[in-house]
Amino acid sequence: MTHDNVLEESQGAIDETEEDEEPSVVPILMNLTGRAKTLLSELQAFQEHLRKLKRQRDVELAHFRSTVQSELSMLERLASKPDGAQTIHIARSSNLPFLETIWNIAKKSKNLVALQKAVYFNNPSKSLSQSLHHVDLNAEGNGTRPGRKSDRATVDTLTDGGLTWTKVSLVTNTRLLFDLAKQGWQSDGSEDDEEGSFPVSSDDDDDVPLVKTAKELCLASHSYRVRTRKPVVNLVLPRIILGETDEIDKIIAKCRAAGATVFTEKDLVPAPAITDALHNMAADPIDDFSSTLNIDCTILLALVSEFSHAKVHKEPWFHKSLQRQVEIEGNENLLPAILYPALGARSLVCTREAAVRMQEIVDTIGTPSEKARTAILMSDDASKSQSELVDEMQQWSSYLVPKEWQLPIQVIDQHEDECQKSLPQEALTVCQNMTAINRSVFAYGWASGRTTITSNRTVVKQIENDLEKFEDVDGSVWPKIWLCATARSLVGKEKTRRDVPKEVKSGAWPLPDPLKREQQRRNGLDVLQKRAGHDVEDLRPNGYDCDDVIEAKLAAAQALKSPAS
Repeated sequence: MTHDNVLEESQGAIDETEEDEEPSVVPILMNLTGRAKTLLSELQAFQEHLRKLKRQRDVELAHFRSTVQSELSMLERLASKPDGAQTIHIARSSNLPFLETIWNIAKKSKNLVALQKAVYFNNPSKSLSQSLHHVDLNAEGNGTRPGRKSDRATVDTLTDGGLTWTKVSLVTNTRLLFDLAKQGWQSDGSEDDEEGSFPVSSDDDDDVPLVKTAKELCLASHSYRVRTRKPVVNLVLPRIILGETDEIDKIIAKCRAAGATVFTEKDLVPAPAITDALHNMAADPIDDFSSTLNIDCTILLALVSEFSHAKVHKEPWFHKSLQRQVEIEGNENLLPAILYPALGARSLVCTREAAVRMQEIVDTIGTPSEKARTAILMSDDASKSQSELVDEMQQWSSYLVPKEWQLPIQVIDQHEDECQKSLPQEALTVCQNMTAINRSVFAYGWASGRTTITSNRTVVKQIENDLEKFEDVDGSVWPKIWLCATARSLVGKEKTRRDVPKEVKSGAWPLPDPLKREQQRRNGLDVLQKRAGHDVEDLRPNGYDCDDVIEAKLAAAQALKSPAS
């Protein structure tokens, strides 16, 4: 049996109470089963919290939840077996206390990343995570062991965004003495009688499973970086009491010398109630947004896109990305579900470069409705109030436009107040690799300290990767960026067939747009009513005036039938 198995075996055991008569297994199982169900219900509450924040993919819980469910199933099966010494022994050997300890540590933590995650020393592809960046120490000449891809360690909780690794062990003083005895150390129980023991060598200490675990975890932590910083290793030993036996204290000292911070019984505090713990375990990133948001060009386009404001049907000429956007929007509406809550009542700005680029795209491929929304979003009409602009935007949307939406978006100079002079050297280096428009957006947000809202995953990942190349970058250096999980582009225009005469081909797409918009508006109302389960107020009961559109459409159709001159 490996030292890991020995350690895990000791972790799950419940201390047995010596009594003259064995108690019935029934109350023991009732207690354990109730606790297991409570643990599962708290896990469910946390998963529901993640769903509300749309962060289900940010935290790895599946393996841990499956383990708890298996433990509960075992306890329920055990209840059907005859009451006896063996049944009681199995119940007392339940792994539930170990799982509860892990969960309690998670409830006391911030920014939970994973529970019971295997991290590999030399095979980063097997331990991929949003927060963990693998470092090949052997390639850098810093490795301390052969590069076997099977080398791994299990971390019970990854918290603080991956910066804190915690390992739990329910090993007791007695068990540690037993492990020492296997290495040749003996004691007659008297701490003052040195004749009853002999020293344990340093190498013998290293064979103790607890020390091996501490060393392997610390070694594994050297192979990873979280925002350029090496994770710290915590060893939680709630059943170890220091000061009773010198040999126990020496073993704990060995664990600390390996690089682990050790917490014993006297260091631990009770876990909070799950309702009080949820926010710290997985905070809503929106809570940390700046009061003024820096809007990227990708979000500007999403805020006026036909995909975002109406029910767009798949067209035969849509390429795959447009078809995918139709599918995604059908499952979850970007504006009411994601962007409107993120923007809230905060002031909104964008750089002049982003505004110009957005306007170029809208002018080139935007539909009339997208152009109308753009005029409202970027309005420079000082005579119109914020509420008037919101009302105007409502006329072009099938979804309720929040009254607090701060329209229009203010266009600013990326160098206002000479803010970019304060950029750290790391930021200047990273921004050199960007295009002019991306540099204007992200450098401005970086320098001003304002949260940049974007769906440009490529640029965000490039910023992270470039910063990871530096060593020990302070947390304050990193920019405030919120990456919207999904993007929306403009609907665009159908490519004109070559056999269509130039004189009439330009009328093929734009003419039916208002008519199409009315159809989309009605479809959007139908979708909202189905989801709400009741009638939804039609904010434009008379619909759009389409008579002139129909007349123009018929005229265009007649022109297509006429031979080209």
